[in-house]
Amino acid sequence: MTQQVSEAPFPTDAPPPKPDPATAPQPPRGGRTATWRAFLRRPSTVVFGSLLVVFVLVSGLGPFFVDDPMATSYPKLLPPGGEHLLGTDMLGRDYLARVVHGGRISLAVGFSVALLCMTLGVVIGGIAGFFGGWVDTVMVKIAEFFQVLPGLVLALVAAALLGSNVGIIIAILAITMWPAVGRIVRAEAMRISKLGYVESQRAAGFHGMRILWSDVIPNAMPPVLVATTMTVGRAILIESGLSYIGIGDPSNPSWGSLLNAAQSYMREGWWLALVPGGCIFLVVLAVNLLGDGLNDALNPTIGRVK
Repeated sequence: MTQQVSEAPFPTDAPPPKPDPATAPQPPRGGRTATWRAFLRRPSTVVFGSLLVVFVLVSGLGPFFVDDPMATSYPKLLPPGGEHLLGTDMLGRDYLARVVHGGRISLAVGFSVALLCMTLGVVIGGIAGFFGGWVDTVMVKIAEFFQVLPGLVLALVAAALLGSNVGIIIAILAITMWPAVGRIVRAEAMRISKLGYVESQRAAGFHGMRILWSDVIPNAMPPVLVATTMTVGRAILIESGLSYIGIGDPSNPSWGSLLNAAQSYMREGWWLALVPGGCIFLVVLAVNLLGDGLNDALNPTIGRVK
C-alpha cells in the first residue's frame, strides 16, 4: 500500500514577503561609462568643450583681474592693442572689462535657465508620463499653458512693472522654455514605465515614486541632457535679443546690451560690435555642437543607413 504524505496547507493569511532591494530586478546599466568615455574623446568634444571651459573660466574669474567696467578714465574709442587689449568704448571705459563682466551675465542666464528648465521638466514630465491618467492630463495642460505664453511680451510687461533685472529675465525664460524639456521627459517616462524591470518592481511591491526616481528618471536622462544643452544656447540668444532691445540691467551689461550700445558706432569702433557678437557666436556654437555630439554618443544608431 502506498502511503500518501499530506502537505501542510499554505497559510493564506500570512503577509506577503517584503521585497529585498538587493535582489530586486534592476535596469540595464552596462556601457554607460564607455559611452561617456567615447563622447569625451571625440575631437569636437575636446575642441568645443575646451572653448566653453575657457569662456566659463574667463567670465567667472576674469572680473577679479580686470579694471572697473564702469570707470570712464580712459580716452574714448581707442582701438584694440597696447594697454587696452580690446580698446575702449564710446565713454572711455575699458572694453575688455566690460566684455568679461558681460560674459558672466550671459553665461549665468544661459546655464541658470537650462538648469531650471531641466528641473521643472524632469519633475512634471516624469510624474505625468509615469503615472498617466488624470495626473498626465493635468500636467499636460499646465505645460501647454506655459508653452503658449509669449516670452518677449511677458518680458516687456515684467520690465515695465518690476524693472529690468537679471533674475526676472531668468525666471521668464525658464517658465516659458521648460515645456520643451518636459515633453521629452514625459515621453521617455511613458516608454520606460512599460519595460520589464519596471513591471517586475511594481509586482514586487515597490512604491511608484520610488520606482520613478530610482529607475525611470535616471534611464530617461540621456535625451534630457541633450535637450538641456540646446536650451543653454537658446537662452543665451534670447537674453541677448532682449538686452539688444533694451530689456536688461543697465548696471550689469551682458553681451547683448553691449551690441545694443555699439550699433551707433559701427564705423568709428568696429570692435564694439565684433567682440561681443563673436563671443555669443562661439559660445552658442560650442554648446550646440556639444549637444549634437552628446546625442550621437547616447543614440549611436541614429543616422545609420540601413
